Amino acid sequence: MMNAGRNAIGTLMVAGLLGMLSCQKTSKTGPAPITPLQTLVNSDTTLTLFHQLLLQANETVLLADNPITLLLPTNAALRQSGFVDTVIDKMSATQADRIVRYQYLTASKVVPDSAGYKTYPTLLGLGIFGMKDNVRGILFNNISVSGNGAAVGRAFVYRLTRIITPAADSLPSLLQADSTLSFLAEAFRRTHLYDSLLLSGSFTLLAPVNNAFRQAGYDSIGMIDSANINALIQLVEYQVLKGAYLSNTFPVPGALPNLQGGTITISQTGGILQFAGPGNTLPAQWLGGDQPAGNTLIVHRINQVLSP
Repeated sequence: MMNAGRNAIGTLMVAGLLGMLSCQKTSKTGPAPITPLQTLVNSDTTLTLFHQLLLQANETVLLADNPITLLLPTNAALRQSGFVDTVIDKMSATQADRIVRYQYLTASKVVPDSAGYKTYPTLLGLGIFGMKDNVRGILFNNISVSGNGAAVGRAFVYRLTRIITPAADSLPSLLQADSTLSFLAEAFRRTHLYDSLLLSGSFTLLAPVNNAFRQAGYDSIGMIDSANINALIQLVEYQVLKGAYLSNTFPVPGALPNLQGGTITISQTGGILQFAGPGNTLPAQWLGGDQPAGNTLIVHRINQVLSP
């Protein structure tokens, strides 16, 4: 009787063990297959810095085989913008993630045409501007790509000649992050024009740097705080053009209406864009830009305050 009981218990234990092994065997899964995009980024020696950027952002999942368009910065493109390996290593995951996600367009195989800039949504949630120039080829935020792009699995990839700086979340966030525009930031804070006028429609801000305000008689931020509010509103409105313009789409020579009701003339000397209102003895020079702020505004820095 005792032996029989022991035999029964032994049989049950063996059966249970076999059942456990059977379950483990059937639930075992192999490694996820390597996607074409992973193969490209992991094996191409001209893309090692982008791979490093992905790792810093904890976003290797973005190499999945999805129907997206990727603007892929090469090592040369990243280095030209100052993103060497030591700089990427010191980035926060949030900083790296913003850069990476702005290079991912949510639409599959985006092929811009020559009808002018069109806005395309990105994984960052902010738009990027794409067009085809008859001389320079395909451009995104006025930055060229190499060639016509190629399919990589379900993705479509362009190689960038320069990294595209992510759009700012809003104009206030852009102004707060740029210490050369602190006077203009204070002028917008006082007038509330961003919230009241610039969130609907498309606009271009010709942003005078701090020294431009000083030359216009505003020696300090305190003087902006004490300025007549109506005069300050007119001044700020005069710097805003109706319509979104990147630097390669300004009419040259030409003129564009501004938010104040005046006109800004546009010219070019030595390849540098220039802007002037009737009150400018010399035109203001373009210092840099093509920087989207939110989805309705493009910002360019200039070295003078424009005046009627």
